Amino acid sequence: MRSPRLRSPLLVLAAIAAGVLVGLVVTGRFSAPAAPPPQVTQTAATGHSGHGSGSPELWAVQSGPLGVVATDGAGRLLYRSDADSASPPASHCTDACTDTWKPMLLPSGQQPELLGVEKSKVGQVGRPDGTVQLTLAGWPLYYNATDEPGLTSAGHNGQNGWSVITPTGGKAPTG
Repeated sequence: MRSPRLRSPLLVLAAIAAGVLVGLVVTGRFSAPAAPPPQVTQTAATGHSGHGSGSPELWAVQSGPLGVVATDGAGRLLYRSDADSASPPASHCTDACTDTWKPMLLPSGQQPELLGVEKSKVGQVGRPDGTVQLTLAGWPLYYNATDEPGLTSAGHNGQNGWSVITPTGGKAPTG
């Protein structure tokens, strides 16, 4: 059995530790682990990710140096091209261009799932091959074939007329 003198120092130490932890949380120096992202799946036929509904997803995500950007549900950066047009929407990346820049396609009869992206900013444009591509503020949306999901890549922002797109359709800062 412990002596009464030993319990008091342990209680004091526990109270101090709890106070330090609360202080770190309040000042932002410590945060609880983030909740895991929703489970996403890759659909090879349409080249989009989803929660199982088959619908592509557009998310607004804080990405550090790029600021708030648009991603798909797996966290892959989305891009716009200076060669395209927003008014009227037109996609000019075809044939060999799509080997690197994959259009974000909208399967027939589906609507994208949105998180932090205004519905009024989202549209679609027909492509020369008959598929339908999602647009954001009129700009056709693309993935870069070499980007990894989960914002693990810094992107190809500002390279050769390609820019990471913001949730409002603007270009993310190039740094």
